[in-house]
Amino acid sequence: MKRLGEEVRSELEALRDKLNNDKIAREVVAPALLLIQAEKLGINEETLKYFAAVISNTIGGDGHVSAADRKVVLASGEREIALLWAAALAAYGIETEVRDADRKFDVVASGVGAARLARLYFLYGAPLLEGGDNRLKNHKLDETMKLAAEGLNVSWEGLRRTEKGHVATDLTISVAGTAVKYNVYLRSDILLEFTSTDRSRAELAARLLRLAGVTAEVKKVGDRDVWQVRATIDKLAAGREELRKALAEVVRKAVENGWIDEKRAERWLEKLESGRVLMEGWPKYKVGLNKGALEVRFGSPNPDSIACEAQRLENMGLVKGDHFTVKMPEGGRRATYQSSGRVLNALRGSPYTALGGSGSWRRS
Repeated sequence: MKRLGEEVRSELEALRDKLNNDKIAREVVAPALLLIQAEKLGINEETLKYFAAVISNTIGGDGHVSAADRKVVLASGEREIALLWAAALAAYGIETEVRDADRKFDVVASGVGAARLARLYFLYGAPLLEGGDNRLKNHKLDETMKLAAEGLNVSWEGLRRTEKGHVATDLTISVAGTAVKYNVYLRSDILLEFTSTDRSRAELAARLLRLAGVTAEVKKVGDRDVWQVRATIDKLAAGREELRKALAEVVRKAVENGWIDEKRAERWLEKLESGRVLMEGWPKYKVGLNKGALEVRFGSPNPDSIACEAQRLENMGLVKGDHFTVKMPEGGRRATYQSSGRVLNALRGSPYTALGGSGSWRRS
């Protein structure tokens, strides 16, 4: 509160007189707790986690995120509460501006402050992406990821041969002072791996990897208290340019040293340099002709997978019963989703295009 001007300080002190109003009191709780924590406990990983959890709920409610404008906006009905939010954000190193906006007040973080806020939200906030469920992804989260990835850096060091003769290196992904080191192995495939007995550290490793554009989940190793994050070439090749470029450098250096087969390296480099892989999280579809008509089919014994794919297609603007049909599994049998050639017409003008031969769809 020391950084606040006298006018702002007096407005916040006047807010105490309004706390008998239950609605105002409830709105005050979140930013007030953030301020108390920052002043009593300081800024550390634990307080950042709490801060990000509170902010994620606020952004997910009436908040707004724009990567193009480099802006994150929190909305409030009272000027004094907006000022309290501004004070709380300032305590965590995020400068904001309170603006009058059509019968409400906006707390606006721009530029560097918006990117920092987005990073905290993504790296330490509520686990919106855990489990890989695409139904949890939304426009605000997409915009947040773009903002949070500003300044993302990927580097590697220590290219070596292991005792078993495999090629290995250390790869570090970092952004704004947060960094995680992963092991990368070049074997029959490119494998990126992070292992730790600290689950929270493994969760951070997964989130940083997602920030680099790679689908990643934390999994427990056997019955031990060990947590692991892994990704192979197809997922890695779906990542951001910074990651793909670093991995391509590792592959080329390994070829230069004569440690890997050139033909295998060429296949990896083709994927890494062009990014020609299936869209993240999308399964493979079978495409073929059925009685002269184009048919796209996906099958799974898991009803949840079928439901997820059906929801994904509906989100793209396709209509169940018109553009595609769904049959759920019975008695352990495999469920199927299939669509007719009309799906191609429905997709015209959408942000998705067909992938020839794979039967999947990707953003244009």
